[in-house]
Amino acid sequence: MSTFSPDAIRRMRSMPITTNFYEHFHGYSETTLRKVGRDVYELLTSTGSRGYKQRARRQAVQFKADDTMYEPKQVAAIINVSYDAALRYMQKMKGVVDLGTPTRRYKRGKRKLRISGKNLLAFLRSKTRE
Repeated sequence: MSTFSPDAIRRMRSMPITTNFYEHFHGYSETTLRKVGRDVYELLTSTGSRGYKQRARRQAVQFKADDTMYEPKQVAAIINVSYDAALRYMQKMKGVVDLGTPTRRYKRGKRKLRISGKNLLAFLRSKTRE
């Protein structure tokens, strides 16, 4: 993950704090140093959560306001909330279709929610301020 060699890292540790940072790295460009700094920042600030809920929130979704049916993970990415929050929102939305199984004796039912692009757009418009 690091673009520095072990020797360069050892030199960084022994480098005085008051000197110019870039003059000690002759072979590295400024963009490489920025990338390394960004990687270090992400490692220090990340919560370590790499579950499906966080991946669902980060995915890119092409939103179309037509009859396309959206899953909770796509809704989570569109409105930038977690997967669980998207499920809670979808349970309250109008026009949501539940394709899941009903509750049976000794078995809980599964929810498989879908919403069309038109209904999702109507929900988003109802939440915007004017």
